[in-house]
Amino acid sequence: MIKHIWFDFSDTLVSVNKDSHSRLRYETYAKVVKKPVTPELVNEYEKLYEENKHSNSAVFKSLGMLPGFWSGLVNAINPKTFYNLTDPNIPEVLEQMGKVLPISIFSNINLGNIMPVLNINPRWFTHILSASMVGNPKPALDGFYRIIELSAVSPDEILYIGDNIGKDVIPAKTVGIKTGVVFAESKEADYFFKDFKDILEFVKNNNK
Repeated sequence: MIKHIWFDFSDTLVSVNKDSHSRLRYETYAKVVKKPVTPELVNEYEKLYEENKHSNSAVFKSLGMLPGFWSGLVNAINPKTFYNLTDPNIPEVLEQMGKVLPISIFSNINLGNIMPVLNINPRWFTHILSASMVGNPKPALDGFYRIIELSAVSPDEILYIGDNIGKDVIPAKTVGIKTGVVFAESKEADYFFKDFKDILEFVKNNNK
């Protein structure tokens, strides 16, 4: 039985404005490595992004930046122009889900200023964990071990739901946590949810 559900944030609960996001990634990388933004630099960054399991936070950490470096940049942007809910039902579903069993979030970025703007109430969550709180961003295992500690249940009684196999699913499975993906199927994950409401139905059936 699943006793605690943890969610990834970016591309799971929300999607980012791709143009603004890409511009921020490349311009920031250019400043860090002291090079102009060129097609070659873009390719260079994308190679690092691939090597770091599609984690922008991990890319900049690998370049010597602090764990919260990327999060600080993202948090300086107006969330209304940068994020959209991946499913309009998410706030309602999360509120109902939190009444059935504990739900929490583990994201590479700090979410304090972002969630309320998207009608996601931080009070619905038992824990809101960011990479800056654990030392290393996903896909490092630090945060996933912390999830187990905070949940205070067996790893196989925890379900972590994300969007990325390398950054979310594989590290969670490595420490024994059950895994799920939403919106896109994956053979690597334990569960697949076609849309967000399916997670609520799973939770209700799991707790009968």
